[in-house]
Amino acid sequence: MHQNALIAIAATLGIATGAGGTYLATSEPKVEAQAISKAELVAAISADPSLCPVPEPKAQTTQSAEPELAIPTVDDATAAFRRAKPSFPAATLTLGQCDKNSMGPGVSCAVQITWKPGREAQPGVVGFAKSPAGWQAMHYY
Repeated sequence: MHQNALIAIAATLGIATGAGGTYLATSEPKVEAQAISKAELVAAISADPSLCPVPEPKAQTTQSAEPELAIPTVDDATAAFRRAKPSFPAATLTLGQCDKNSMGPGVSCAVQITWKPGREAQPGVVGFAKSPAGWQAMHYY
């Protein structure tokens, strides 16, 4: 076939494809849904009540969904911290808010640490977990 004829055929096909795509993109969709009246809805539910199920009430439980958080006493926390940091045998802790530990077992507590008597307390976070041997200080930031 001649080169000009091929170009003419390709151009014609391109125009036809573009026109068809434009028609499909701009034509409005056919609506299949139909609104029903309130009377029709009431009649349908009256005829078959299972169309509108009634939710069952939730059972009342006496226990909370989450277990209570085990938090060490100040004395237990201080003893565990001293065992974890033996180079500071006189360190004392003041416990703040404790939450479930996101990095392991136990709890993470905001603390004020006094490393030596007479020194200023520094803020920190210490993780604690209860083991068979008692409370363990797991990490310090």
